[in-house]
Amino acid sequence: IFALDDFREGQLEAISEVVAGRDCVVLLPTGAGKSLVYQMAGLILPGRTIVIDPLVALMEDQERSLRAQSIDRIVALSSFTSQSGDSEAALQQVESGDALFVFLAPERLQIPQFRQALRVLAASSPINLAVIDEAHCVSEWGHDFRTAYLNVGKTLRTFGADSLGQAP
Repeated sequence: IFALDDFREGQLEAISEVVAGRDCVVLLPTGAGKSLVYQMAGLILPGRTIVIDPLVALMEDQERSLRAQSIDRIVALSSFTSQSGDSEAALQQVESGDALFVFLAPERLQIPQFRQALRVLAASSPINLAVIDEAHCVSEWGHDFRTAYLNVGKTLRTFGADSLGQAP
């Protein structure tokens, strides 16, 4: 799928941990292939992958990268989605489970309509991964700058829980 001959150092181990259901922190240098870890694991595991990105440019980069590999069941929800009037269609992609990968800013988790879409998704499809992309930005920028990061775990556990109340 990704047209690679081999894994870079640390990738296979990280993918194995994630696929085995264990939490994983991947610390690799820029350009070392951290995104491949969640992308491949997200395709291997049943369900949908939620990726929290701090910048719209990162969402767009990830979306371009996946589309270049012919993976087009992706939705990126950003302020541009709202401005362009595409919010309703994007939320429908989330609710229906059509999007394998959902990219969003942490603030999106605070929006009631997105929370409802997440509830609907979780009732019909597991949320296989919750990814904090570029997590180092949280500590570099400080929690006061992007307070929504403080609620990511709680929100995903609450609004991403399936109909039996089990968290992703």
